[in-house]
Amino acid sequence: MRARELAIETAGLEKSFGALRVLEGIDLRVPIGSVYALLGPNGAGKTTIVRILATLSRADKGEVRVAGLDVRRDRGRVRRAISLTGQHVSIDDAQTAEENLRMIARLSGMSRADARRRSQELLRIFDLSEHAHRRVAAYSGGMRRRLDFAASLVGRPPVVFLDEPTTGLDI
Repeated sequence: MRARELAIETAGLEKSFGALRVLEGIDLRVPIGSVYALLGPNGAGKTTIVRILATLSRADKGEVRVAGLDVRRDRGRVRRAISLTGQHVSIDDAQTAEENLRMIARLSGMSRADARRRSQELLRIFDLSEHAHRRVAAYSGGMRRRLDFAASLVGRPPVVFLDEPTTGLDI
């Protein structure tokens, strides 16, 4: 598989925190368009890998490419090509769902009309349309989590990272 067919590629990835070696020789090849899960016990290094892939932490050794870009040399371009949804919901409680999504769309460079269309589309996909004009503070935990996922897809990123995606989400 060629590099341009891969969403994520690591070779010999290593990371230590002081004397504690967290990652040792991690090789990943995740094709574009696929879903890939990192599973393991707490402390296994899953979040560390995601942080490195998302340019939030630097690897000690190894090659790391995301969306065909080197995470060391092309940090800015990698950040524009990804979305990261963490373990905790990161949306504005004081705004409505629609206001949150439209704000994110506008910050990512969309026109007002495109931001409105994209927010309505995502509210429909995530079954939040009937709650679009309610303040997020009044949402249940599951609704807040779905809105957080919708927010991560506003800009149609080619690579999406979800850290602990099932936290607070109904089956």
